[in-house]
Amino acid sequence: MKPAPSGATRATIDYRMMRRDYLRRVRSGDVPLRDACDAPRDLLFAAVRFGTPRRSACPLCARRSLHNVVYLFGPRLPKSGRCVADQAELRGYDARAEHYTSYEVEVCVACEWNHLLRARPHGGTTRFRFSGAVHTTP
Repeated sequence: MKPAPSGATRATIDYRMMRRDYLRRVRSGDVPLRDACDAPRDLLFAAVRFGTPRRSACPLCARRSLHNVVYLFGPRLPKSGRCVADQAELRGYDARAEHYTSYEVEVCVACEWNHLLRARPHGGTTRFRFSGAVHTTP
């Protein structure tokens, strides 16, 4: 991934409007429930093992079994991404020079509903390397 040009803004992409529209389509019958509740087994496993439990109920089955799962993509990570276990680990990637993108997914472990919530940039911290002696100010 190329670094952002000087002065460019790196922003979070929020998918709440798409989520609302998709839920409306499911509730109206335009999208079958089996298509909406189709989380892959590895996503369900990640939700139970590494996900952050949510206080809100699932928008489809109304059970309190929602979890947020964060996957990170970028240099020197597997092509399938890395499941991030906690915010401290994510902050570690913020301090790196390389650019990363995290994707936060909402997953219901009861009915298997899942939807992308947001994508966020991480990393890109400029590091200065000095050759020779280190200068300090008195």
